[in-house]
Amino acid sequence: MAANIKDLDKRIRSVRNTQQITKAMKMVAAAKLRRTQDRLVAGRPYGTKLTELLAQLAAAASIDHPFVQQRELRKRLVLVVSSDKGLCGSYNSNIVRVAENWLKAHHDVENELFIVGRKAREYFRRRRWPIVEAIADMGGMIDLSRIHGVADELMRRYLEDEYQEVVVVYTRFVSTLSYRPSSFQLLPFPKEEAAGEQDGASKSYIYEPDAETVLERLLPKAVRVKVFNALAESFTSEHGARMTSMGSATDNAGELIDQLTLFRNRARQAAITQEISEIVGGADALD
Repeated sequence: MAANIKDLDKRIRSVRNTQQITKAMKMVAAAKLRRTQDRLVAGRPYGTKLTELLAQLAAAASIDHPFVQQRELRKRLVLVVSSDKGLCGSYNSNIVRVAENWLKAHHDVENELFIVGRKAREYFRRRRWPIVEAIADMGGMIDLSRIHGVADELMRRYLEDEYQEVVVVYTRFVSTLSYRPSSFQLLPFPKEEAAGEQDGASKSYIYEPDAETVLERLLPKAVRVKVFNALAESFTSEHGARMTSMGSATDNAGELIDQLTLFRNRARQAAITQEISEIVGGADALD
């Protein structure tokens, strides 16, 4: 019985130590979530307004730019965004499953992967999917220069006609408890975006030097903004998922500690009762 009590005490200490770790990880994830969410929320209006401006420009200008030209599709590049670390619930398993299903459904041409995140890199490497480049050290942090570097590399490969289409598979942040794997075509711009949706809306603007030149300068910026938003959405979802997961782990550890404490108390009571019975039995035997 004494050995059993010692085992329970040892396990309670182990679970309590684990609870302290998960609680600390939850607090760190919450701090990172606040920072990335603030940058995400601040960047969304800019991206929305830029998309509207591009639509208005496209309505006023004859578009003749590689980013809006539909070319014969021979090879596609797919950007997949995951996390570098685990302990974030089903975040990584959801995004790699959606990405793999998308790849299998769009096997009409050769698909190659550009990966941001160690977890997706390990997953697709084990399954021998073709990976042209992988970045596994961003750590879920929004680094503007590195994100622009990713966007510039995607544009370079597209402009050199190495790929005729670029697609992004990422996780869209809805709330702290809700995030959804999504995908969109980055290049060339979808026809509805390139053509514009508001006829005559550009009449309220004066362009210098002209609408075509402004459009040519804005299109690369639009690509960078789209990539920034996709990575910001994914990183914010990652921190939200990790905070939720570590919060649940902390609560579960607390419940387990309560159960183990109850078992230990019962074992101690049983041991004390047995000792008292033995003492009373010995006294009766002496009498």
